[in-house]
Parts: sequence; structure tokens; C-alpha cells
Amino acid sequence: MSPKDEVAPTETDQQVLACWNTLITSNYVDDIKHLKGTSDAVFGFTIHQSLITKEGILGLEFHENPTHTLQLGTQVLQEQFDKYGVRMRPVIRVIEFGDEYLRQVDDLRMRDRNYLVCLDVKLNDISHPYGWLKKAVYECKDCGTGVVKMQRRARERESPSTCRPCLLKAVDYMRDDEVPWGLFSPRPNFKMILEECKYEDIQDISMRQITYNKDHHLIHCSAKNEIIGTVSDDLVGDLTAPAYVRVNGIVRVQPIPSRNFSKDTRRVLSIDVLSVEELPISE
Repeated sequence: MSPKDEVAPTETDQQVLACWNTLITSNYVDDIKHLKGTSDAVFGFTIHQSLITKEGILGLEFHENPTHTLQLGTQVLQEQFDKYGVRMRPVIRVIEFGDEYLRQVDDLRMRDRNYLVCLDVKLNDISHPYGWLKKAVYECKDCGTGVVKMQRRARERESPSTCRPCLLKAVDYMRDDEVPWGLFSPRPNFKMILEECKYEDIQDISMRQITYNKDHHLIHCSAKNEIIGTVSDDLVGDLTAPAYVRVNGIVRVQPIPSRNFSKDTRRVLSIDVLSVEELPISE
């Protein structure tokens, strides 16, 4: 991508990056150093939610916009990995959320979209691993300009419709021999650069609501209140079913899987899983 396409961090993002840097360098440098020489491609790095809360604006932004805040945190953590020679890609796994995030599956509603929640559940089933296209990279056939399109899981693939440099050239010159004909093609004049596209490993997990007493004795496992979650990267292949766990994640809205109408507006709730913690439940 050209330098014009690069966007400088906002003032809030700069503050959040600074908070992440303080949190990681103050609490986790020794842990990072001990990872040097580990050969895994991806590493799930656990960070306590209480430490995030203590970092002022970081705690607020994580609560309000967890996805973007975690992206900024991963950027800082990757810099620390590089600094200490750790040749892995980190994924932040936030654990030990406060009780205010604990919810029931049957209480979740569409208005909870993008909220952080914790669910105490029984893992009922786990799908086979599969992948999805997370970042698609395209190149204009006329001028060679690269365009990056971030994708959304379980949605139609997005591709660029117009090349900005070609469009500006057409506006500036407006002469037949100078106009890039790709602008007037009935289909976008781009090709996908497969080697530069980024994919992510994921698994779907089926979860059922449980209730238990203060001694962690199971009272009830619901056969009705069920929800699907998605785990990614280092968590793929790491879970087994059945198991009693606390799932920490972000509420998402997905198309109904059995429907294939492109404009069907019906949706179901799911969970993007940030971390999974075992529960000492006895039946």
C-alpha cells in the first residue's frame, strides 16, 4: 500500500498503546524472556484483566471496544517479542475477569453485541479445525497498486471496487489515451495476491449453560440454553469435550447457518472466545 493509505494512530490509540507498553514491561518482561527459543508459531499470552483495569484509559477502552484494544495490545506485545528475540506470533488471552462480566446464556440479547461476557458452561461438542480468510490482498491490474481488505468471518468476501490512483489519474487527465480502462470494466480490475493473504485457524464449540452451588457441585446442565463459540489460533486443538469451563469472550451476531439468502436479516448470537478457564465442577 502507498504511504498515503497509512493512517496515524489517534490520540486515544496513542494513550492506549502507552498503557499497554507500561503494563507489559512492568509485569511480563521476565515471562517474555523465558519464551526465547520456543518453536511454536503462535503463543497464547495470558494477561490478567485486573491489570488492564488498573491502567486508566486502557481499562475503559478494553471494556468499550475490546477487539480494537486487543489489536493495539498485540502490536505492543509483538514489539516486545521481537526485542527479546522470541520468534513467535503472540495472541493476548485475557483471564480472570471480574464477576460483573458473568452472564447467563439465556440472558444474552442482540443489544449485547460486541460486549465482553463470561459464561460458565459445559463444552458439549467441538468441530473439526478449519480456517477463514482474515486479510485479503489485491493488486490493480492497471497500475499495480496494492489494496488490503480486512474480512469478516461468516460474511461474503469483500473486494475493492475502484483503484484510487487510477481514479485520480483519470480525473487529472481525462484524455482517452490516459484513462485506465479498468475503471470502466464491468467487473473490478483487481487480482488477488494469494501469497500475501492471511488466514486464521478456528474451531466452533457448542456450549450449554450450567448452574452450580458455592461448593462447585453441578446443579443443572441445560439442554435448551445452548450457544456456539469460536476459538482461534493457539486454542485450536487445545480443548476437549465434555468439560466444564468458564468462557471469556465477545458477543457477536452471525447469520443463521442454515440460511443461504444473501439479504436474509435474521441473526443468531455467538461468542468470539478470548480465553477458556477450567472450572472445578463435580457432578
